[in-house]
Amino acid sequence: MATPEHVSALRNDVDEWNNWRSLNPDVSADLAGADLSQASLVFVDLTHAILRNADLRLANLTGADLRWADLRGANLVGARLIGTDFTGADLRGADLRTAEDLTPEQLEETIGDEETILPDEAERPLRWRSEMGAR
Repeated sequence: MATPEHVSALRNDVDEWNNWRSLNPDVSADLAGADLSQASLVFVDLTHAILRNADLRLANLTGADLRWADLRGANLVGARLIGTDFTGADLRGADLRTAEDLTPEQLEETIGDEETILPDEAERPLRWRSEMGAR
């Protein structure tokens, strides 16, 4: 369950959120199950954030830092992802249908599985396939 203060702070002011994150790098942002649909999260720092089952439909994540974020089961349908850093992000079971500006290079840096729903034009990274076969 998301920490209400984290959700409120994130929705209110991304600059203040990023400042708080820089001052508290050891605090895990708990946004599990949070409703962040249609939120403007441009250049937001969500490194190591717990976004499991979060609703990010139509969110603007342009330039967002989602390195090592837990996005398992998150809804990213229609999210704007230009320049989003997904290095090490866990997308297992996430729904990225109609996500905008998602590149093969972004996906190559993530963890995914057969439950991850990608846009029609996107291909599953070869690395995902080998990881799935190893299980």
